[in-house]
Order: sequence, then structure tokens, then C-alpha cells
Amino acid sequence: MSEGMNRTLLVGVLALAVLPGCPSTTDATGSTGTVSHSGSTSGDESEGDLERPPGSREPDSDGSAPTGDFMGDEGSSATADSSGGTGGSSSSATGPSPWGTPDSESGEALPERRPMTGSALSSYRDGVRLANDGQTAAARARFEAALSSDSGAFRAAYNLGVLYDREGNEARALEYYRQALRIQPDYELALQGIVAISIRHNNAAEAVSTTRPIADRWVRNLEVQAIYGRALVEAHREAEAVDIARRALRRDERSVANLRVLIAANLSLGRRELAISILDQAMGIDGDDAELHYFRARIRQEDGNLRDAIEEYRRAVALRSDYADARMALGILLLAGANYGEAVTQFEAVSRLAPQEAEVHLNLGDAYRSTKNWEKAKASFDRVIALDSNNAPVHFNLALMYMARAQAVEETDRAQALQFFTQAQQEFTSYRSLMGSRMARDDQSTEYLAELTRAIERTNRAIERDRARAERDAARAARDAAAGSGGGAGE
Repeated sequence: MSEGMNRTLLVGVLALAVLPGCPSTTDATGSTGTVSHSGSTSGDESEGDLERPPGSREPDSDGSAPTGDFMGDEGSSATADSSGGTGGSSSSATGPSPWGTPDSESGEALPERRPMTGSALSSYRDGVRLANDGQTAAARARFEAALSSDSGAFRAAYNLGVLYDREGNEARALEYYRQALRIQPDYELALQGIVAISIRHNNAAEAVSTTRPIADRWVRNLEVQAIYGRALVEAHREAEAVDIARRALRRDERSVANLRVLIAANLSLGRRELAISILDQAMGIDGDDAELHYFRARIRQEDGNLRDAIEEYRRAVALRSDYADARMALGILLLAGANYGEAVTQFEAVSRLAPQEAEVHLNLGDAYRSTKNWEKAKASFDRVIALDSNNAPVHFNLALMYMARAQAVEETDRAQALQFFTQAQQEFTSYRSLMGSRMARDDQSTEYLAELTRAIERTNRAIERDRARAERDAARAARDAAAGSGGGAGE
């Protein structure tokens, strides 16, 4: 990472299980970071799924327990816990429903989630497999086939949205997210996808206005309530977010998703000790929640306990291999600690999950630069410029890269070194121009430019010396040749 620049992924919280992107929160260090949702699969229909739905569930008819989304091949259903996982729930077949008793609790009964069957299910499973293998075009075709066979296949529509979102085609992504939400009107992941795009464009107000009517209608869907709460945090309406989360927790005090809302809101308000207390409570409910480990890592990082922060980020990634935000934060700490190889691995993984995010490629280019992989570093920096032509830090980093390349060949290829020094000078000039009034008085580029001026002068003098030496050597060789030729003729 370039000196003086603490960057992280700017795509936000409420991230989809396969795609980062939604409201950003201010982390414990004051930089903007992201936290993702940690749901897990439930039932055969979503087994190995791209989405790993967190599980909005309708209570059984007797209100005793939530049922799974999909009846398995043998007719059994998975029971989902309040945080979206299977098993380990505060509710059981004999325990109270986390969604409240339908006859006594307020709120509209949640809509049924009809499973896919037959050719639609087969196509859907093919799509999941292909997508997980990186065969995006083929996966898209299979999801489209599933949706064609079954117009109610909301998960197929959602995953089409995810694939388009990954490619940066937000317009098409929104079409499919909205289609999924029309089919299944309380589908939390489709709502997350829509809200993610609003927050990605720094429009928290739009995220709130999108989420509110859905949250107001489906008060029994605690995941939807949590999405609404996190959107409110992003809009700096923390008091309202706390109220939403507390109401959800009155239905199920073990709802980890809504405990996360309280953690995020209190961190945003600077109530660190309260946030830690709630985090400990949530960890006691679900110690395998990736986002909770991410929160803990951020707090450890604020405390200066970088070793523990790294381990918590590693734990989050182990629990969620597609947790782009945790990978990004981990990569930044590894890069700062000179663990360049592993930093590259983390940033490469993030670049596959969020290929349209300039900050991802900026960090990846930085890691490549640190490993002296110049061509890959240049390609990553060029990608940043293509995505964000006004990105000032990328020119700073390009300048550092050219300086390093120049220094590496200064003694063996002065002409090449001069070219690199000159390019570095140009990049620092571009950086300063883009920074404008934002640039600090003691910005490091000032010192670097002075150093480059000296390096260019030094290299020019060396080139002139080399040229003069070459001319002398050539003249001496010519005289020797002439002398030798003349001596031969005299004989």
C-alpha cells in the first residue's frame, strides 16, 4: 500500500453472499469498510447455491417452528435459525417460533416460498455449479432456462441479477433483483441487491426509501428488518435503526442479523463499549457468523492489536470464502506487514468478486508493485483509471511503481531508467493536479518530485558521461585501427 494511503473496499455492508456491495460503515479506524451478510444454505434447492439465503421463514401452521424453503428429495425440510443458518437455532421443533405466533403477533403472514421442481430445478442446479466453476455465460443460460421453465423461480432471477452485478451491468442486475422481489415479495436477498446498488452510489436515502415499505409490510421477516436497519445506519439515522432492531429482537432475542444492526449503529455513534457488549452477546449465539468476526477484527485493529485483527479477518474469510470485505481488510494488513504474496492472493480473490470496484484494483496493483510484478501492477492501475478517471491515488501509485522500476535498472540501462523516472514525474504531477485543494501541505509527492528531479539530473549526467566515454573509446579504437592499418602498409 502506498505511503500515507489507507484504502479499503468502498462497496458497503449488507453484501450479497456472492457479491460485495451495499451500505458502507465507518470502521473502528475511521476508514470506510464493508461488512457482509453471513447466511447459509437451507434445503436441497439452495444447496451449494450462489446465494446461500439467510432464510426468511414462515412459521408452521401451529406457530411452533419455522420451516425450510425447500422440501428435499425425501420430503424433509431444513429448519433455519434466526440468523439464517441451519441448526443451532434458538427455536426447535418444540421451541417458540422466532417469527412470533401468527394469531397473536402483529404483521402480515409471510408469503409461501414455492420450491422449484422438474426441469427448472435441474437447470437451476446446473447454473449454480457452472457459476461456482467460473463459467458465467453458461451459468446465465441455465438460470434463464430455469426461469423460462418456471416463472416463479425467484432464486434463478436473483442469481441472474448477481451475475450481471458482478459484471458491472447494474441496470440488468436491478431488473432481475426486482423481478425476484416481485415473485417473492419478502425475498431479503433481492432486496439486499437493490439496496446495495443505491449505497454503492452513495445514495443511502434511496436505500431507505426502497426498503421501508417492504419492511413495514413484512414485519415478521427479521432479515428484511435487519436490511432496513442497516440502511438507516448508512443514512446516519442510527436512532431509528436501533428502534427497528429492538422491535425485531422482541420477536426473537437471538436474531443475530438484528444484533448486527445494533453493533453497526453503536459503532457509528461512537458507543464502542456498548457495541462490544452486544458483539459478545451475538458471538455467544453464533460464533460462526463471519460478519461478527469481521466486527471483532475491526475493533482489534482499532486497539492496535494487528495480530489478533488478522486472525479474526482470516476467520471471517474461512467462514465465508466470498466475503470480499474481510479479504480486502486482511489484504491491507498483510500488505502493510510486508506479507506481499498472501496480500496478492486476497486482493486477486476480491477482484473476481468485485471487478467493477476501482479500489479493488488499486490495492491489487499496489500488491503487485510490492512483489515487483510490474506488468500486472500496470494492468491493475490502468483498470482503475478506466473505472475512475478522477482517481488521484492511482497516479501516486503509478509514480511509485515507475520510480522502483527506474531504480532497479539505473546502473544497467540508464536510458530506460531515465524514461521511468520521467514517467514517475509525470504521474506525480497528475496526482497533484487531481488532488487540487485536497492535497495536504506536507504531501509526500512534494518530496518525491524533488527526489525525481535529482534522479533525472543524475541520470542525464551519467548518460552524458557514458556517451562521452563511448565517443572517446570509439575515437581511440579508430586511431588504433588506423595505426595498425598504416603500419601494415609501410612494411
